[in-house]
Amino acid sequence: MSSDQIHQYGAGSIGSANHSGSGDIVAGGKTVNAAPAAPSTALDELLAAIEGLRTHLDDTRRAELDAAAADLDPGATRAELEGPLTRIAGIAALVGTVGGPVVAAVQALLAALGAA
Repeated sequence: MSSDQIHQYGAGSIGSANHSGSGDIVAGGKTVNAAPAAPSTALDELLAAIEGLRTHLDDTRRAELDAAAADLDPGATRAELEGPLTRIAGIAALVGTVGGPVVAAVQALLAALGAA
């Protein structure tokens, strides 16, 4: 008989997870080693996130963001997209938390495009 004591605090607590065998334990709706989205899907998600960010920017930053987004050619290689994606992620990072979805979408698109 075990005398383990388990104390759970905060969101996402799952208690005790015991595992024997192979594979991963996944909790809290997270995925392990999920395949990246297709590049076209990831690009669509980035463009949607950019649209949501536009309302939080002043005219100058909005124009910079729009110019970088215009350089996102669906047929371009990862190397060709890194410049515009870096500019987009930089602008999104400057506005703080509200830019988080854009930064995440840039990272997802880079993952979908594969290693450089």
